Amino acid sequence: MKINILTLFFICLLASCSKTDEAENKDSKSKDIYVTTTKSKVMEFRYQESAIGSIEGIIDPTVASEVAGKITKIFVRPGTTVKKGQIMAEVDNADTSYQLSLSEAEVKKLKARLSNQKITYERNLKLVDENFISPNALETIEVQIEETQEELNSAEARLEIAKLNNSRTKIFAPISGKIEKQIISIGDYVKIGDPLYQIINNKKLRAHVMFPEKLAHILKPGIDIKLETPTTDVPYTTVIQELKPQIVADSRSIDVIADIEKQDDWQAGASVKGTIVFDKKDSVSVPEPSVVLRPSGSVVYEAVSGKAVARNVKTGITQDGWIEIIDGLEADKEIIVDGAGYLTNDANIVLKQNDPA
Repeated sequence: MKINILTLFFICLLASCSKTDEAENKDSKSKDIYVTTTKSKVMEFRYQESAIGSIEGIIDPTVASEVAGKITKIFVRPGTTVKKGQIMAEVDNADTSYQLSLSEAEVKKLKARLSNQKITYERNLKLVDENFISPNALETIEVQIEETQEELNSAEARLEIAKLNNSRTKIFAPISGKIEKQIISIGDYVKIGDPLYQIINNKKLRAHVMFPEKLAHILKPGIDIKLETPTTDVPYTTVIQELKPQIVADSRSIDVIADIEKQDDWQAGASVKGTIVFDKKDSVSVPEPSVVLRPSGSVVYEAVSGKAVARNVKTGITQDGWIEIIDGLEADKEIIVDGAGYLTNDANIVLKQNDPA
């Protein structure tokens, strides 16, 4: 059966039109951009500055020897926790014991002499009354009694010193804390003033935080500062105690000082992060990825009826992954997040379905 040439032409034309329509539908679908959205919201933004510093111990005495002698006993080692008044070491007390014995003997001798002189004085006083001896004899004895009394006072003072020195052969902890450093060993000969131990007490520490010099005009004692250190997960809030009056030349920074009290997990020598909040304000916010830069400035795309509508915005600070919107957007708007960088105004969008959790 012969097919008319005209009929064949129409058949080909219909097939061609069908393919063109199908291609156009595919092109239209390929221009749709898949995006995710979230709601803009009002949140509190904190205008703050953070800086890094270090912690020093305020109470960290170096225990020194108060007598000369050989170390005979050691009771504590580095890392040991001690209480105030706990014995830590002993120095040989042979010399101080001899001095103590000599002082005690000297006091006893002078007391005996003074007692004899007083007895003689009482006896001679009766003889003078009975005119057996001259009154001048009493004056001589009175002078001797005064001299002996002064000698006794000096001897008693030396006895107290000898007792004190003898007690100092035992080294006691001046504060409660932890032994940071042991400088002595058994057999070492120490002189007065030689260091023996270093004790660290974490009951009171001091943070030095180096803030940039640009903040010099707003940093003042009494401002709240939040401190954080790697040795604990719990932050500590205190106030600025003082500012060093001179800018640190090497880093062009200000040494901000704050005290830390009764924080057992905080350690001297550790690093510290200080944060000062200068102002707080409630503002509209959007996630960071939703703000894109265009020739006209910062832009946020709002999802409206399958279209991306560009909103020019003025941004502020960034906090916890959210950007402050100062102007150009209200709260509770459907904002495009993922895919925002590929959009133009009035572009077709398709919302991605959330993955099943």
